[in-house]
Amino acid sequence: MSAQIICEPLLGQTTIVSGQTAIITVVLVSKQPGILWEAAIWHNSSESWSQTNLKNTGEQVQTLGQDLGKGKVGMLYIGSVNRPSSKSHVVHFTIKYRTAGQEWKWAHNQSGSGDAELLFSQNATVSDSISHYLQDSDQSLSVETYDTAFSGGPVFEERAWSISYSIPAATEHSSYVNTNLGLPLSTVRWFCLARESRPWLCPRQGRGNFSPEEDSVLVSFLRRDGLHFVLLAVSLDDNLTVIKPGGDGTLIAVSRNEAPNPGTAYIIAATGRTFERANEAAIFQARRIATAKTKDTRLEIESLASTVSPKSLEGWYDSFAYCTWNGLGQNLTDEKIYDALDIMSNAGIFFSTIIIDDNWQSIDRHGPNNFHHRWMEFEADRKTFPRGLKHTVSTIRGRHPSVKHIAVWHGIMGYWNGIAPDGHISKCYKTQTMKKQDNGFFGGGSLVAVDAGDVHRFYEDFYQFLANCGIDSVKTDTQFILDQLEDAPDRAHCISTYQDAWAMAALRHFSAKAISCMSQTPQILFHSQLLDSLPKLMVRNSEDFFPSEPDSHPWHIFCNAHTNIFTQHLNVLPDWDMFQTSHEYSAFHGAARCISGGPIYLTDKPGEHDINLIKQMTARSMNETVILRPKVAKTTYVYASNKEKRLLRIGTSTIDTGVPMLGIFNVNDQPLTEIVTLEDFIDVSPAETYIIRAHTSSKISTPLSLAGSKTRHLLSLDLKGYEILTAYPLQTTLHPIKKEAVDISVLGLLDKMTGAAAVRYSSIDVNENGIILRGVLKAMGQLGLWPDNVTASITLT
Repeated sequence: MSAQIICEPLLGQTTIVSGQTAIITVVLVSKQPGILWEAAIWHNSSESWSQTNLKNTGEQVQTLGQDLGKGKVGMLYIGSVNRPSSKSHVVHFTIKYRTAGQEWKWAHNQSGSGDAELLFSQNATVSDSISHYLQDSDQSLSVETYDTAFSGGPVFEERAWSISYSIPAATEHSSYVNTNLGLPLSTVRWFCLARESRPWLCPRQGRGNFSPEEDSVLVSFLRRDGLHFVLLAVSLDDNLTVIKPGGDGTLIAVSRNEAPNPGTAYIIAATGRTFERANEAAIFQARRIATAKTKDTRLEIESLASTVSPKSLEGWYDSFAYCTWNGLGQNLTDEKIYDALDIMSNAGIFFSTIIIDDNWQSIDRHGPNNFHHRWMEFEADRKTFPRGLKHTVSTIRGRHPSVKHIAVWHGIMGYWNGIAPDGHISKCYKTQTMKKQDNGFFGGGSLVAVDAGDVHRFYEDFYQFLANCGIDSVKTDTQFILDQLEDAPDRAHCISTYQDAWAMAALRHFSAKAISCMSQTPQILFHSQLLDSLPKLMVRNSEDFFPSEPDSHPWHIFCNAHTNIFTQHLNVLPDWDMFQTSHEYSAFHGAARCISGGPIYLTDKPGEHDINLIKQMTARSMNETVILRPKVAKTTYVYASNKEKRLLRIGTSTIDTGVPMLGIFNVNDQPLTEIVTLEDFIDVSPAETYIIRAHTSSKISTPLSLAGSKTRHLLSLDLKGYEILTAYPLQTTLHPIKKEAVDISVLGLLDKMTGAAAVRYSSIDVNENGIILRGVLKAMGQLGLWPDNVTASITLT
């Protein structure tokens, strides 16, 4: 006889327990419901390993997604493990099970996962001293304790410190300092956002000593006492600072100064009872430092920002977009764009935004590939766009009235390898030849670019040309090239100056409708993306979508969900990149884009579309196709790698009404089943009662609340599987005839993945004839209502 064991907390994972007792829930799935199964917890909460039997509740656990399989049922078992009496905060356990009279079987042999790990955090002291978290730090470090009061909720006893040290002045070459930050104490797991490459951040996780292969910007440790200790390397004032492993568990800060004057490096440290609060405290203090250091230089940029309408930007964020890159290829022409849009509109696909990606520009074709090509002139390539950019734009708008915005791609320094030395641009602006560092896919050699002293005029002229052509937005790529420059004077002159010139021109000519791409270099993150005094910048959040690389698709979603734990606190709208709907992972990607809180744009090949998927991702407003965007989403647990056997959970809520949503994705190489509860959602109120609805199955739970008894559901996902769960709050009113309490919920647009985000406002009134429900919707679709115990009529206004 066989059975499947599904456990909460998860086997092989680390879970924080806030009380004295951890409740262990097991669902035993089998095809023999009449056969008596026994289950027990095998744990080390006492001096030695011992057994605690689980109680069979007799309750069958319901599924939210696909069914368990023909004839299978899931029986609920409950037990508990107490906090150890010793000073240790840590307990390990696994599950064993059997039928009466048979030998015990072990759950970890079935699942391949190790023991579950419980960290009992109750009574853990949040110390004011950083030496409680780091030991043997370099004596030259200066440590300042911060007041951790910041907006965003109740006090959770966070602590924050500034760790600083000096960096010598640069000469022709940058100056470097390696400093021992110390050994993190009492750690169980670690997480970091590492520099996967020059342009991109990516998550790394592990146990034991901190050991990523790459440099890190953000590091967090989960401690044995359940506290989280976060370190954030801040890069400002022409210096670059990262954190790397010392090889023996220690942390090394590496700083590079480009300025001709001595500089100061900053590492912000913070601790808290939740990762999110410690993370937010660290970023809050980094923003305070950046605000003070850039106050004088940002006045002109901020004055331009005051003219930008937030409503117009929201409309751009919510527009449904098409990008030419993967769909139309690198041999781009104006006719290919016209034909593609004609084919898609004939299929009933109407875009509000068009992004003309790489290969529209006039380039010199120097070298073996586009990484060596250089930009010649503002006008489009005269062979592939023979009638010019303005004619292309006017033709698109003339043929496709649904298109409200047209963007073009360009590199931060012109093209991938800068400016052609014999081109028209070089004749009009002062240029400079700069060495590139010999590392990465773009390393070595030199490039010609507009001199930093002339870059403001260059960007003003270029964007004025684009605006005259009818372009109203841009995608500015290759921004990491600024960090690829070798010599300190070039880096000091160009990195911030190019960023400011670009930002000012984008504000003046395009009202901040700009996409920043390949820009997750530390100097750009902290100079251009941290401060919140400007309109939110749309920023690519990870490496590209690669259609032909199967392993890249689960990783793409995993990477973005984890990077968002940092970028959610920046002044950006994270962009999870384009994707294709005619792909084996298309629905997987589509669901992730919908839940992400960022933009959605396709790069389908003409004629290769999944219309049903597109309809689930978009809706029609009065005059355009829009997306139903929630708040910026993020992973709900940062310390597990993509190789561990657990589902990826991405939490968010709707912008207007705060309805909690949970996207769940199987990023593993095997089917997985887990327990889901109301407690898994973020932004759930203890005062509310909810129902949970699953998008793909349309299943709806019974009413649930945090104050009531805990109800478990099962969710099973196959490879490439996903589900979007929405927790709808119930509104209670008195039935006008029966005089009984009635619960009602507005479910939003049922045929949309994030349909709850379509509801801007709803209210309930009654009169002598029945219940009146008033609502304001962002778009049209199949509106869902959930009435409990309603027999009288409901009038919808």
